[in-house]
Amino acid sequence: MPILLIFLVTAACLDRAPWPNPLQLSPALSAVFTGSTVLLLLTAAFRVRTRVRGQLQQERSLKHAIASAYSASRRRLFFVNLGAVALAVLLFGWARTVHDTCTVVREGRVVLAPFAELLVPLPYFLVMLGCWSIYFDAERALHALASPSRSFWSRSGYVVNHLRQLALMVGLPVGLFVAQQTLARTEPEITRADWYRIASFATVPVLLVLMPLLIKPLLGLQSLPEGPLRDRFEALARRLGFRYTDLLLWPTKGSAVNAMIVGLVPQARYVIFTDRILEEMPEDELEAVLGHEVGHAKHGHIWFYAAFLLLSMTVLAVGGWILEVNLRTAALEHPDVWYAEYLLDDSWMALPPLALAAGYIFLVFGFLSRRCERQADVYGCRAVSCADRHCDGHDNATIYPLHAKGLCRTGIHTFVRGLERVKLLSGIDEAEHSRSVGGRVRALAALLRAWLHSTIARRVNFLLSLLDDPEREQRFQHRVRLLRWGLLGSLIVALLALGTTVGWNQLIQAL
Repeated sequence: MPILLIFLVTAACLDRAPWPNPLQLSPALSAVFTGSTVLLLLTAAFRVRTRVRGQLQQERSLKHAIASAYSASRRRLFFVNLGAVALAVLLFGWARTVHDTCTVVREGRVVLAPFAELLVPLPYFLVMLGCWSIYFDAERALHALASPSRSFWSRSGYVVNHLRQLALMVGLPVGLFVAQQTLARTEPEITRADWYRIASFATVPVLLVLMPLLIKPLLGLQSLPEGPLRDRFEALARRLGFRYTDLLLWPTKGSAVNAMIVGLVPQARYVIFTDRILEEMPEDELEAVLGHEVGHAKHGHIWFYAAFLLLSMTVLAVGGWILEVNLRTAALEHPDVWYAEYLLDDSWMALPPLALAAGYIFLVFGFLSRRCERQADVYGCRAVSCADRHCDGHDNATIYPLHAKGLCRTGIHTFVRGLERVKLLSGIDEAEHSRSVGGRVRALAALLRAWLHSTIARRVNFLLSLLDDPEREQRFQHRVRLLRWGLLGSLIVALLALGTTVGWNQLIQAL
């Protein structure tokens, strides 16, 4: 979800004036309506928290069902929060209020105050901050039942833990974007210089390479302690030919079941495990999880994501600019068309390019990410597989081929057990839904939640299908390679075509 959230927050921070205010609300009324929206959202969160605490007091035996329902409610409220804040920005005129009132005079020009665009998504951040504080009571109650012997966060510690994640995953990239916009407003002559444009483009890959170095201090991560588990992980990494900087432990007080890999180069690459996944999973399943993360590196997914998103954002930025110009031209040529007035209104012209970019990220990048996750799943199976495709179990005498060259039944079943355990520990509900309207809505919501990784049920079904059709994996890998290189090639061709069509100077200006 961070990628989608980064995109939406960045879109809200675009320095485009004027933003829409279709209800023609005054700044004071706009602030009142926006504040009321925030309060309504926090009230909804408080009701969820109160319901969960009441249910746990009355029906402790149903704690798993209560936890699952609570997780579903939180996920629904996440999307409701996004929609409600978008309503405040686009319908209640909150963005227009910020851009009209938070201004300074710079060399005789009235411009938006430095970093004032961060006030546009501020209602969403206030909702998030309030929800963390409200949800704490429900989280602590669930934690006390699930792990009575393990300590939990204080309320302030719980909120700060979430703030640290938000600062790293959303605050840093959005902050750099807003800083660039602020500089363009206050010192436009600098941003027009060729050296600045070159430096801006060069800074992006440098940040992508070095950003993982900030993860350890910002999230309070620790090196995985010496011991049998770390020794086992290091032996697996050597067998797979995987280089990294460190294996890290993420202390979450048992509130997260996750593992991840960050870093483009081995000198700044970490594999991170939360405390609960290390405590709740058997060692063979943890090896499969590590194999999954190594698979992302071995298949070059991190590099591919960086190149794909960089090229895509460049093409979309120029394409959005061209779309805006063409829409204006069409509106001028046919002013009698009912939608012409909207196309000629600056306050609405930001929306078509933004909608195009949002749809592209959700559909195209989501599709790619799900395929890459499936590749990593297969590698996770291979990491704990022997050379005998039909083996019925492993023991201490089992010999594992180097560089994950084998794929056996035991390896597949080991990784599948790990996926299903993560689903259970995370309280993910993927039950079959009815064909009623409500059932279809819940099924759609489940797919939306899994837009980057696919549902665990689908991932498991694919892996189990390899038991009876081993050749399917090779066909799948071939299709994914063609897809990845085809998309990168198409983006490069599109960028070259745009540069040739509109001129490279104009292209740089549009960026």
